[in-house]
Formats: sequence, structure tokens, C-alpha cells
Amino acid sequence: MPENVSQEPAPYAGQHSAVFAECPVPFAITNLQGRYVDVNRAFETTFGWPRHEVIGRTSMEIGIWESSAERGQFIERLQRNSTVRFNTANTICRDGSRYRCRLFASLLSYRDETYIFTVVIDIHDLLLAEGEARFYLERFQQLYEHMRDGCSLVGKDGRFVRSNRAFCDMLGYSEEELQHLTPRNITPARWHEQDIRIENEQAFTRGYSDIYEKEHRRKDGSIFPIEIQLYCNFDASGESDGFWGIVRDISERKAQQEHLNFLAYHDPLTRLPNRTLFFDRLEHALKRAKRTILGAMPSAEMPFQQLQLALLFLDIDHFKNVNDTLGHLIGDTLLQILAQNITHCLRESDVLARFGGDEFVILLDSPVTLESATTITRRILALFAKPVYLPQQDKEIYVTASIGVSLFPRDGLNAETLVKHADLAMFKAKDLGRNTFHFYEATLGASLQERVQMEAALRSAAQRNEFILHYQPQIDLATGKLAGVEALLRWRHPERGIIPPLHFIPIIEDIGLIGQVGAWAITEACRQMAAWRAAGLKIPRMAVNFSVQQLEYSGLVDFVARQLWENCLQSWELELEVTESLLMHRTEQTLAILRDLEMLGIQLSIDDFGTGYSSLAYLKTLPVHRLKIDYSFVRDIGHDSNDEAIIRAIIALARSLGLETVAEGVEREEQERFLHAEGCRIGQGFRYARPLSADQILAMFHGKPAV
Repeated sequence: MPENVSQEPAPYAGQHSAVFAECPVPFAITNLQGRYVDVNRAFETTFGWPRHEVIGRTSMEIGIWESSAERGQFIERLQRNSTVRFNTANTICRDGSRYRCRLFASLLSYRDETYIFTVVIDIHDLLLAEGEARFYLERFQQLYEHMRDGCSLVGKDGRFVRSNRAFCDMLGYSEEELQHLTPRNITPARWHEQDIRIENEQAFTRGYSDIYEKEHRRKDGSIFPIEIQLYCNFDASGESDGFWGIVRDISERKAQQEHLNFLAYHDPLTRLPNRTLFFDRLEHALKRAKRTILGAMPSAEMPFQQLQLALLFLDIDHFKNVNDTLGHLIGDTLLQILAQNITHCLRESDVLARFGGDEFVILLDSPVTLESATTITRRILALFAKPVYLPQQDKEIYVTASIGVSLFPRDGLNAETLVKHADLAMFKAKDLGRNTFHFYEATLGASLQERVQMEAALRSAAQRNEFILHYQPQIDLATGKLAGVEALLRWRHPERGIIPPLHFIPIIEDIGLIGQVGAWAITEACRQMAAWRAAGLKIPRMAVNFSVQQLEYSGLVDFVARQLWENCLQSWELELEVTESLLMHRTEQTLAILRDLEMLGIQLSIDDFGTGYSSLAYLKTLPVHRLKIDYSFVRDIGHDSNDEAIIRAIIALARSLGLETVAEGVEREEQERFLHAEGCRIGQGFRYARPLSADQILAMFHGKPAV
């Protein structure tokens, strides 16, 4: 022990000596010169220095202080304040390890001497925790600044204290600008009362609020929807010190929801109400009309017949042909333009909806009379008298429409009945020749029921082999010899017997079966030609009707070639008949198919010539071999000079183009003489034979010469 260290009892001598010695926290007593007077056992254990080696020596001598400057700073602070807290960077233990600690030191007087009493606290774990806290604080700060949601702190005075980048960008303000504003400055007035309620009842009572929706106003004045949750902010004493707001811009989500809601109740192509929304509007209109009627009935001045609703069911005629010949893009464009045009014909209270495909339904809201419903319906039909211009395709197209009308309360008291009856009336308008309208009549229900039954039966008729072909002879007018036969489709109904095509062909066209049935007809006609040949009957040519669906089928040429090859037929033995109206809707694809058929050797004839709107400019470009004069002109030969003039013109036209003519519906000798005299080569009709079965044809012409 150094000589200059007093042997007097240490300042803690007496009753506190045991406490000092056994305390688990390191203690040390030094004089003002820095020499140790005493240390406890915890000090020995912590720093590795035995007590007898420490007393009388300085902390610098045993190396506990890393530098004299650090100790000098410690002493200086202690002399100024008499009590200090001092964090050492590194305290060095006897084995060289470093000990991070915090010193709590006080000046202690004892017997006119001043000592320094020091408590040493291990702060290694504390410093680790503080470092970890700083790390997470920095990360939180980064998250706060870069989070996608807006975050802001509102102080007690109601002004914004802090706002992150997302919140500033959301509103268009800088953080400094926001510090001069309150939440009310960026919130429309209609939300103020709700904000106060949520702040008081939720955020400040339970510490947070539920997530709720409201609106904010940007710096430019625009309003946008947000989703927000509030959290109460507490100061160090635990008192409320404003609140935090977490804000999310939900404009995109709202727009998506509105779009989905729109699609749920509107047609995406025309943007008109769909079936669901239309029935909802119709139900509301019916309830309103029923209340009006009940209130008006006691009054003789307002009879309920004057308080009606009208329902118009509109279907575009032959719209499938537009899609099949011109393409679905043109069809969609046409529907959009027609929807706009029809809307312009209606009143603001009326509702136009698209039920799907080419079907539109119109509600003429009250007040509507029979006369006003007729006027509006005629106005709509007048739209179809003009061509529709398609700007993207730079072309015009003509279409017509059929409209059925039902009235409330005359034709039904509920929505389903009114729509069904308007639909029935629309089918009646089609039966009347299309491009017209018809009001519902009670007798229409039976005809619809019959049509529905026929549709169901036709869908399975092909599988049950109920379709058959009859054959009508075509006779050379000069020689009387057989020039060919035309295959005519018949439906052999299991209950109603043989049904002619007039009663079912329009239906299979509407339900999309004409292509399938037409393909069967070509197959069966070729097979029958081979069967007649095997039986010794040589038929010069077989004519078969085919549809626009078949003409648009890219595999038609290969299909026909396969039928000829499988039945050992020459290509010129098969003739395909196409109607004049079908060629009016020709496309480049259909023209290419017709030319491919011609190259194969197939004959092509135009059926019902003179009843459509042929363009002579393009007639000469078609690969056509024959024109068939429609029976409507032939039947009045000898009675109508106009029909005779038309027949002469058709025959002369055909002759100038190098085409043959075939006259349909020849029944009398005078008709035959006239046609032969005018240069028509072939006749077909009851004068020669009605349509016959295959066996009847064999019996009638077997052994007779043919052309």
C-alpha cells in the first residue's frame, strides 16, 4: 500500500461497511488525487483487480480509464456539480477486456477530507437496447417517409404537425404548407360533423378509431375519396396530445367498384341498361302507374285507359346475316349506332335497354296512349328507312327492324307478362314480312307456343333422321327431256306428317341450324345421284339450295369436293343455288369461295331472281351460270303485261351475259309457250311434276332419254 494513503477507517466505516462490501453493484472510493481508498467485492469481481492491489493506486495506474483526458473530463464535471452521471466509452479490465459502464459519482466529506464516491453500472445491455431502438427508429422514419399511405400528426391546436411524403403528394401541399392548415381545411363541410363524432367517440376514448371512408380536398380544389383511421397520440405523461391519421387514396378502388356496378346493370357494348336494370325500372314504373290508376278511377275526367305504359320489343331483321357476311366488328358498330339513334327518338322518361344480341326493349313511361305509342313506334321504324353510316369502315348499310308492342294494363299487369306479350307481337311483325310493328293480341300466345314446340322438335330432328329430300324435275322446254332435278327439303314430322320448308326453314335459320341442315342436304343429294345411277337412271344435274352460313364456311369447297369424290360424281353434275338477297351481302371471303367452287367445276345459279335488289354492275363479276325466274312473275303470264315485260328483260339480260334461264312455277301450257318463245331454256313446275320422292323420280324417268 502506498505511503500517502491514510490508514484511517474508510468513509463508510461503521454500520454501513457490510452493505458497502457485499453490495452486488461495484463501488469505489477515491481521494481527489484519484487514488483508491477502498473498493467492494463487486468491483474486484467486475474488473479483475484484488482490493489490496487497487487501494493506494490511481485508476490510470491500473488501466481502468482508457485515457487521462476522459478522466480529466470526469473530474472537471464532478467539481462543477458535486454529483454527475458519466458514460465511459470503454473501461479496461485487468485481463484486457473492455467494460462499458455508466458512472454515478458524488463528492463525500469525511473528517475534513473530500472523497469521490463512485457507483459503476454495467450498461452493455442498455447500450445494445438503445442502439437497437435507434435502428428501429431510423427504419420507422424511412417507413414513415416512404409508405404508400398518407400519415399525418395533428396537434392539440388542431393543426398538422407532421406529414409524410405520401400525404403531401396526395393533397398537393408541402409539409410546411400543411402546418398552417387543419383537417377541416382539406375536408368538405358535409364530413365535419362525422369527423367530430369519430374523434370524440372513438379516437379519444379508446385510443383509435374504426377505418371509415370520407373525402379530402386537394390544393387544386378537386375532391377524392379516402379511407382513414385515427390513432390518439400521447405525450410523456400519458395525456392526449392530438392524433395520428393514416390515410389511403381509394379513388382507383372506387372507380373499379363503379365500373363493376355499371357492368352489373348495363350492356358493355352499347352502355344501355341491361335486362336486370330494365326490369327494376319497369317494376318501379308499374307501381307508380298502378297507384295513379287507383287514384284516378273514381274520377270520370281521368279514365284509367289514358294512364298506360307501353313496352316495345325491337329485333333487328336478319342481323345474323350482318355478322356472318360483314363480320362481328361491323355488327357491334352497327348496334352501337342504332342504340344512339333510337335513344334520340325517345323522351327523357323512357328507358331503352339491350336484352342481348340484336334485341332491344323500350319502356314508354306514363303518360302513354295508344296513339302516342304508335307515333313513337313509327318514328323508330323511320330510322331504319335510312342507311346507317359506319364511319370506321366508311360504308353504309341498310337494316330493318320488327317491333312488338304491349300496353299496361290492357295486355298485362306485371313485368314478365308485358315483356312476353311484346315479344309475341314482335314475332307476329316478322311473320307479316318484317320491317313493321304489331300490337299484342290474345291469339298470339297459341302461335308462340307452337313455335317454341317446333324449335324444340327441330333441334333433334336431324338426330332422328326426320329430314328428307323431295325432287322436282327440270324440263328442257325445246325437247321435253329431263334437264335435271332440284332437291327440296322436307321435314317428316312424327305426328304432323310431311311439313313443307316454308313452315320450318325460317325457324332453323333463326336458331342457327341452317348450316348443319344444308350440309346434310348436299350430302344426301350426292348420295341419291349415285343411287339413281346404280339403278340405271342418269340425272343430268342436281340443284341444291345452300345458305349464307354455308357460304361463309371456309371449308365448303373441300366439303363439296369430298362429296363428289365419295359418290363418283362429276363436278358439273352438281348445281348450288343461292338467293339473290344473299349475294347482296357478299364479302371478299364469299366471293373467293364462289370462285373456288367455279374452279372445282360446280355450277352456280341465282334463285328467285328479280325479287331482290341486284346490282347489274357486280352481277357480271360473279361466277354464275343460271338465273332462276321467280314464280311470282311466271304465274301471271297471259294476265299481266308487266310481269311478261320483266321476264323478257331477265331473259335478255341472261342472254347478254351468257347465262341460261330457268323458270319456276310453270303450271299452264300458255306459260310454257311464252317462256320458250322468249328464249328461256328450262322450266320447272306443276305442269311437269310436283316434288317427288326418290323412288317416284326413278319410276317416272327410268328408261327415258335426258338432255
